[in-house]
Amino acid sequence: MLDIIESDLCEVKALLNGIISVLVVFVILGVGFYFTKKEKWPENTNKVFSTTVVKIAAPALAIVSIENRFTPEMLRAAFWNLLAIAASLFFMYFLGKLLASLLKLSPKKRAVFETTFTFNNSMFIGLPINRIVFGAEGLPYLFTFYLVTIVMFWSLGAYTLSKASDMAEKSFSVKKIFSPGLVGVLIGCALAELRWHLPLVLETSLTYLGELCVPLSLLVIGSNLARSFSMGKPKITFDQVLIMAGKFVIHPLLVWGVFSLLGVQGLPLKVFILTASLPCHAQTAIMAEYYDLEGQYASNLVSLSTLISLVTIPIYAGVLL
Repeated sequence: MLDIIESDLCEVKALLNGIISVLVVFVILGVGFYFTKKEKWPENTNKVFSTTVVKIAAPALAIVSIENRFTPEMLRAAFWNLLAIAASLFFMYFLGKLLASLLKLSPKKRAVFETTFTFNNSMFIGLPINRIVFGAEGLPYLFTFYLVTIVMFWSLGAYTLSKASDMAEKSFSVKKIFSPGLVGVLIGCALAELRWHLPLVLETSLTYLGELCVPLSLLVIGSNLARSFSMGKPKITFDQVLIMAGKFVIHPLLVWGVFSLLGVQGLPLKVFILTASLPCHAQTAIMAEYYDLEGQYASNLVSLSTLISLVTIPIYAGVLL
Protein backbone atom coordinates (compact mmCIF):
# COMPACT_ATOMS: atom_id res chain seq x y z
CA MET A 1 0.00 0.00 0.00
CA LEU A 2 2.81 2.39 0.92
CA ASP A 3 4.59 1.51 -2.33
CA ILE A 4 1.49 2.46 -4.32
CA ILE A 5 1.12 5.77 -2.49
CA GLU A 6 4.81 6.55 -2.97
CA SER A 7 4.55 5.72 -6.67
CA ASP A 8 1.53 8.01 -7.07
CA LEU A 9 3.33 10.82 -5.26
CA CYS A 10 6.36 10.45 -7.54
CA GLU A 11 4.14 10.70 -10.61
CA VAL A 12 2.40 13.81 -9.29
CA LYS A 13 5.77 15.37 -8.48
CA ALA A 14 7.04 14.55 -11.98
CA LEU A 15 4.05 16.21 -13.60
CA LEU A 16 4.34 19.31 -11.39
CA ASN A 17 8.05 19.61 -12.15
CA GLY A 18 7.24 19.31 -15.84
CA ILE A 19 4.80 22.22 -15.59
CA ILE A 20 7.38 24.26 -13.66
CA SER A 21 9.93 23.69 -16.43
CA VAL A 22 7.54 25.18 -18.97
CA LEU A 23 6.69 28.09 -16.67
CA VAL A 24 10.40 28.98 -16.49
CA VAL A 25 10.24 29.54 -20.25
CA PHE A 26 7.47 32.07 -19.79
CA VAL A 27 9.30 33.93 -17.01
CA ILE A 28 12.25 34.59 -19.35
CA LEU A 29 9.87 35.40 -22.21
CA GLY A 30 8.24 37.91 -19.87
CA VAL A 31 11.53 39.72 -19.29
CA GLY A 32 12.01 40.24 -23.03
CA PHE A 33 8.37 41.25 -23.36
CA TYR A 34 8.64 43.81 -20.53
CA PHE A 35 11.90 45.40 -21.68
CA THR A 36 10.56 45.88 -25.20
CA LYS A 37 7.14 47.06 -24.08
CA LYS A 38 8.71 49.66 -21.78
CA GLU A 39 11.43 50.53 -24.33
CA LYS A 40 14.18 49.64 -21.87
CA TRP A 41 16.70 48.55 -24.49
CA PRO A 42 17.92 49.80 -27.92
CA GLU A 43 16.08 49.05 -31.17
CA ASN A 44 18.84 46.79 -32.52
CA THR A 45 18.94 44.55 -29.41
CA ASN A 46 17.04 41.71 -31.11
CA LYS A 47 19.47 41.69 -34.01
CA VAL A 48 22.47 41.56 -31.68
CA PHE A 49 20.95 38.76 -29.60
CA SER A 50 19.87 36.69 -32.62
CA THR A 51 23.30 37.03 -34.28
CA THR A 52 24.98 35.97 -31.03
CA VAL A 53 22.78 32.89 -30.79
CA VAL A 54 23.10 31.81 -34.42
CA LYS A 55 26.83 32.37 -34.85
CA ILE A 56 28.24 31.78 -31.36
CA ALA A 57 25.96 30.28 -28.69
CA ALA A 58 24.18 27.56 -30.70
CA PRO A 59 27.38 26.05 -32.19
CA ALA A 60 29.04 26.09 -28.75
CA LEU A 61 26.02 24.38 -27.17
CA ALA A 62 25.99 21.70 -29.87
CA ILE A 63 29.69 20.89 -29.40
CA VAL A 64 29.63 20.49 -25.61
CA SER A 65 26.22 18.76 -25.52
CA ILE A 66 27.12 16.03 -27.97
CA GLU A 67 30.72 15.61 -26.82
CA ASN A 68 29.69 15.16 -23.19
CA ARG A 69 26.60 12.99 -23.68
CA PHE A 70 27.35 10.67 -26.60
CA THR A 71 29.71 7.72 -26.90
CA PRO A 72 30.72 5.84 -30.07
CA GLU A 73 28.60 2.91 -28.88
CA MET A 74 25.56 5.17 -28.48
CA LEU A 75 26.07 6.64 -31.93
CA ARG A 76 26.26 3.19 -33.57
CA ALA A 77 23.50 1.56 -31.52
CA ALA A 78 21.16 4.41 -32.33
CA PHE A 79 21.58 4.07 -36.10
CA TRP A 80 18.13 2.61 -36.89
CA ASN A 81 16.43 4.90 -34.41
CA LEU A 82 18.19 7.84 -36.06
CA LEU A 83 16.87 6.78 -39.48
CA ALA A 84 13.31 6.35 -38.17
CA ILE A 85 13.32 9.76 -36.48
CA ALA A 86 14.78 11.36 -39.61
CA ALA A 87 12.05 9.71 -41.71
CA SER A 88 9.35 11.11 -39.41
CA LEU A 89 10.84 14.62 -39.64
CA PHE A 90 11.06 14.41 -43.44
CA PHE A 91 7.41 13.35 -43.52
CA MET A 92 6.46 16.34 -41.34
CA TYR A 93 8.52 18.65 -43.54
CA PHE A 94 6.87 17.58 -46.79
CA LEU A 95 3.43 17.59 -45.16
CA GLY A 96 4.18 21.14 -44.00
CA LYS A 97 5.18 22.13 -47.54
CA LEU A 98 1.94 20.68 -48.88
CA LEU A 99 -0.19 22.49 -46.30
CA ALA A 100 1.68 25.79 -46.83
CA SER A 101 1.08 25.48 -50.57
CA LEU A 102 -2.63 24.79 -50.08
CA LEU A 103 -2.89 27.80 -47.74
CA LYS A 104 -1.15 29.99 -50.34
CA LEU A 105 1.10 31.65 -47.79
CA SER A 106 3.65 34.28 -48.78
CA PRO A 107 7.17 32.92 -49.42
CA LYS A 108 8.57 34.27 -46.13
CA LYS A 109 5.65 33.04 -44.04
CA ARG A 110 5.71 29.72 -45.89
CA ALA A 111 9.34 29.12 -44.89
CA VAL A 112 8.52 29.81 -41.24
CA PHE A 113 5.40 27.60 -41.43
CA GLU A 114 7.34 24.66 -42.89
CA THR A 115 10.11 24.94 -40.33
CA THR A 116 7.90 25.32 -37.26
CA PHE A 117 5.64 22.50 -38.46
CA THR A 118 8.64 20.16 -38.70
CA PHE A 119 10.92 20.80 -35.74
CA ASN A 120 10.23 20.87 -32.01
CA ASN A 121 12.04 21.95 -28.87
CA SER A 122 13.75 18.65 -28.11
CA MET A 123 16.53 20.16 -25.99
CA PHE A 124 15.54 23.07 -23.72
CA ILE A 125 12.07 21.75 -22.89
CA GLY A 126 12.72 18.13 -23.87
CA LEU A 127 15.73 17.65 -21.61
CA PRO A 128 14.18 18.69 -18.27
CA ILE A 129 10.81 17.11 -19.09
CA ASN A 130 12.27 13.73 -20.07
CA ARG A 131 14.73 13.81 -17.18
CA ILE A 132 11.91 14.44 -14.74
CA VAL A 133 9.42 11.97 -16.21
CA PHE A 134 11.69 9.05 -17.16
CA GLY A 135 14.88 9.67 -15.19
CA ALA A 136 18.46 9.37 -16.40
CA GLU A 137 17.68 6.09 -18.17
CA GLY A 138 15.71 7.94 -20.83
CA LEU A 139 18.38 10.51 -21.68
CA PRO A 140 20.26 8.46 -24.34
CA TYR A 141 17.01 8.14 -26.32
CA LEU A 142 16.30 11.84 -25.90
CA PHE A 143 19.73 12.74 -27.25
CA THR A 144 19.19 10.38 -30.17
CA PHE A 145 16.11 12.43 -31.07
CA TYR A 146 17.97 15.64 -30.37
CA LEU A 147 20.88 14.69 -32.60
CA VAL A 148 18.60 14.13 -35.60
CA THR A 149 16.63 17.29 -34.85
CA ILE A 150 19.64 19.56 -34.56
CA VAL A 151 21.33 18.16 -37.68
CA MET A 152 18.19 18.52 -39.78
CA PHE A 153 17.27 21.90 -38.32
CA TRP A 154 20.67 23.44 -39.03
CA SER A 155 20.72 21.95 -42.54
CA LEU A 156 17.20 21.54 -43.96
CA GLY A 157 15.57 24.08 -41.65
CA ALA A 158 18.28 26.74 -41.95
CA TYR A 159 18.40 26.30 -45.73
CA THR A 160 14.60 26.65 -46.01
CA LEU A 161 14.69 29.91 -44.06
CA SER A 162 17.75 31.36 -45.75
CA LYS A 163 16.39 30.60 -49.23
CA ALA A 164 13.28 32.69 -48.51
CA SER A 165 15.27 35.62 -47.18
CA ASP A 166 16.05 38.75 -49.17
CA MET A 167 19.46 38.67 -47.52
CA ALA A 168 20.46 35.37 -49.08
CA GLU A 169 21.13 34.24 -52.63
CA LYS A 170 18.37 32.15 -54.18
CA SER A 171 20.70 29.58 -55.76
CA PHE A 172 21.78 26.47 -53.85
CA SER A 173 24.93 26.89 -51.80
CA VAL A 174 26.78 24.36 -49.67
CA LYS A 175 27.68 27.26 -47.42
CA LYS A 176 23.99 27.59 -46.50
CA ILE A 177 23.85 23.95 -45.45
CA PHE A 178 27.01 24.11 -43.35
CA SER A 179 25.65 26.73 -41.01
CA PRO A 180 27.47 27.48 -37.74
CA GLY A 181 25.01 25.28 -35.82
CA LEU A 182 25.56 22.26 -38.04
CA VAL A 183 29.34 22.73 -37.93
CA GLY A 184 29.04 22.62 -34.14
CA VAL A 185 27.07 19.36 -34.38
CA LEU A 186 29.67 17.76 -36.67
CA ILE A 187 32.53 18.79 -34.37
CA GLY A 188 30.67 17.37 -31.38
CA CYS A 189 30.01 14.06 -33.18
CA ALA A 190 33.65 13.80 -34.24
CA LEU A 191 34.84 14.39 -30.69
CA ALA A 192 32.39 11.79 -29.34
CA GLU A 193 33.33 9.20 -31.98
CA LEU A 194 37.07 9.65 -31.36
CA ARG A 195 36.59 9.84 -27.56
CA TRP A 196 38.48 13.10 -27.54
CA HIS A 197 37.90 15.80 -24.97
CA LEU A 198 38.54 19.47 -25.44
CA PRO A 199 41.11 21.22 -23.23
CA LEU A 200 39.55 22.40 -19.99
CA VAL A 201 39.85 26.10 -20.87
CA LEU A 202 38.15 25.62 -24.25
CA GLU A 203 35.52 23.26 -22.82
CA THR A 204 34.63 25.74 -20.08
CA SER A 205 34.54 28.66 -22.50
CA LEU A 206 32.21 26.84 -24.90
CA THR A 207 30.00 25.77 -22.00
CA TYR A 208 29.55 29.36 -20.87
CA LEU A 209 28.89 30.51 -24.44
CA GLY A 210 26.40 27.68 -25.00
CA GLU A 211 24.49 28.68 -21.88
CA LEU A 212 23.69 32.00 -23.58
CA CYS A 213 21.63 30.17 -26.19
CA VAL A 214 18.42 29.56 -24.25
CA PRO A 215 18.02 32.90 -22.39
CA LEU A 216 18.93 35.04 -25.40
CA SER A 217 16.56 33.05 -27.62
CA LEU A 218 13.69 33.45 -25.18
CA LEU A 219 14.39 37.16 -24.69
CA VAL A 220 14.12 37.71 -28.45
CA ILE A 221 10.89 35.73 -28.61
CA GLY A 222 9.44 37.75 -25.75
CA SER A 223 10.52 40.98 -27.42
CA ASN A 224 8.84 39.99 -30.69
CA LEU A 225 5.69 39.12 -28.78
CA ALA A 226 5.62 42.62 -27.28
CA ARG A 227 5.89 44.14 -30.74
CA SER A 228 3.11 41.88 -31.94
CA PHE A 229 0.81 42.85 -29.05
CA SER A 230 1.54 46.54 -29.63
CA MET A 231 -0.15 46.19 -33.03
CA GLY A 232 -3.33 44.78 -31.49
CA LYS A 233 -4.45 41.58 -29.86
CA PRO A 234 -3.16 38.67 -31.98
CA LYS A 235 -5.72 36.28 -33.40
CA ILE A 236 -5.21 32.55 -33.77
CA THR A 237 -5.37 31.82 -37.49
CA PHE A 238 -6.11 28.58 -39.31
CA ASP A 239 -2.47 28.08 -40.30
CA GLN A 240 -1.48 28.32 -36.63
CA VAL A 241 -4.11 25.73 -35.72
CA LEU A 242 -2.61 23.38 -38.31
CA ILE A 243 0.86 23.82 -36.83
CA MET A 244 -0.46 23.07 -33.34
CA ALA A 245 -2.17 19.94 -34.68
CA GLY A 246 1.13 18.89 -36.24
CA LYS A 247 3.06 19.47 -33.02
CA PHE A 248 0.73 17.85 -30.53
CA VAL A 249 -1.20 15.24 -32.52
CA ILE A 250 0.24 14.28 -35.91
CA HIS A 251 3.93 13.96 -35.05
CA PRO A 252 3.48 11.96 -31.80
CA LEU A 253 1.07 9.58 -33.56
CA LEU A 254 3.47 9.26 -36.49
CA VAL A 255 6.39 8.43 -34.20
CA TRP A 256 4.25 5.91 -32.30
CA GLY A 257 3.27 4.21 -35.56
CA VAL A 258 6.77 4.11 -37.05
CA PHE A 259 8.51 2.74 -33.97
CA SER A 260 5.72 0.28 -33.21
CA LEU A 261 6.14 -1.15 -36.70
CA LEU A 262 9.88 -1.45 -36.05
CA GLY A 263 9.17 -3.36 -32.84
CA VAL A 264 10.49 -0.64 -30.53
CA GLN A 265 8.67 -0.78 -27.19
CA GLY A 266 9.10 0.26 -23.58
CA LEU A 267 11.18 3.21 -22.49
CA PRO A 268 12.63 4.15 -25.92
CA LEU A 269 9.17 4.36 -27.46
CA LYS A 270 7.84 6.45 -24.56
CA VAL A 271 10.74 8.91 -24.75
CA PHE A 272 10.38 9.28 -28.52
CA ILE A 273 6.62 9.91 -28.28
CA LEU A 274 6.96 12.50 -25.50
CA THR A 275 9.79 14.27 -27.32
CA ALA A 276 7.76 14.35 -30.56
CA SER A 277 4.91 16.08 -28.70
CA LEU A 278 6.96 19.11 -27.62
CA PRO A 279 6.35 22.71 -28.81
CA CYS A 280 7.98 24.50 -31.74
CA HIS A 281 11.75 24.80 -31.94
CA ALA A 282 12.69 28.09 -30.24
CA GLN A 283 15.57 28.63 -32.64
CA THR A 284 13.09 29.03 -35.51
CA ALA A 285 12.12 32.43 -34.13
CA ILE A 286 15.78 33.40 -33.80
CA MET A 287 16.57 32.29 -37.35
CA ALA A 288 13.50 34.09 -38.67
CA GLU A 289 14.68 37.25 -36.93
CA TYR A 290 18.21 36.76 -38.23
CA TYR A 291 17.06 36.31 -41.85
CA ASP A 292 14.40 39.03 -41.57
CA LEU A 293 11.53 36.58 -42.09
CA GLU A 294 8.25 37.11 -40.23
CA GLY A 295 9.99 37.20 -36.84
CA GLN A 296 6.83 38.07 -34.94
CA TYR A 297 4.87 35.31 -36.66
CA ALA A 298 7.55 32.78 -35.69
CA SER A 299 7.67 34.07 -32.11
CA ASN A 300 3.88 33.80 -31.82
CA LEU A 301 4.04 30.18 -32.95
CA VAL A 302 6.78 29.31 -30.48
CA SER A 303 5.00 31.04 -27.60
CA LEU A 304 1.54 29.67 -28.46
CA SER A 305 2.84 26.12 -28.76
CA THR A 306 4.76 26.45 -25.48
CA LEU A 307 1.61 27.72 -23.77
CA ILE A 308 -0.41 24.78 -25.10
CA SER A 309 2.32 22.40 -23.93
CA LEU A 310 1.43 23.36 -20.35
CA VAL A 311 -1.62 21.16 -20.94
CA THR A 312 -0.27 18.56 -23.37
CA ILE A 313 2.95 17.66 -21.52
CA PRO A 314 1.17 16.53 -18.32
CA ILE A 315 -1.37 14.61 -20.44
CA TYR A 316 1.28 12.77 -22.48
CA ALA A 317 3.42 12.16 -19.41
CA GLY A 318 0.44 10.75 -17.51
CA VAL A 319 -0.57 8.44 -20.37
CA LEU A 320 2.98 7.21 -21.00
CA LEU A 321 3.65 6.61 -17.32
